[in-house]
Amino acid sequence: MKYDIAVERKATYLQVTGTGALNEANARRFLVEAYQAALAHKCDSLLLEMGFSGSMDLGKIYSVIAERSTDGAMLKRIAYVDLNPDHLPEAPEFAELVALNRGVNVRLFRSLAEAERWLQA
Repeated sequence: MKYDIAVERKATYLQVTGTGALNEANARRFLVEAYQAALAHKCDSLLLEMGFSGSMDLGKIYSVIAERSTDGAMLKRIAYVDLNPDHLPEAPEFAELVALNRGVNVRLFRSLAEAERWLQA
């Protein structure tokens, strides 16, 4: 179950990049560690760069997002960029919708540049 995370402090947000196998455990771990990094850096905005590979069904995505949304709702903004070509085409939008419905100010972007512009606005 390969998994890596990288955290980089930017001027107005924290960029957290996750890579490895996409599964429920790694997705949950990534969201927990990203939130903990935001707290440690006293930063209320995140750019989540999802570089995982593989696929997860919508039920598992729902479970992970529903569980972690309480922490996500504590942050000002979360930009989300999904670079995974392997998953279901509707998976990124579904994850965004589940989080939005739970009070998380999250937005899905197709590129890092778009996400960075939104976070810096």
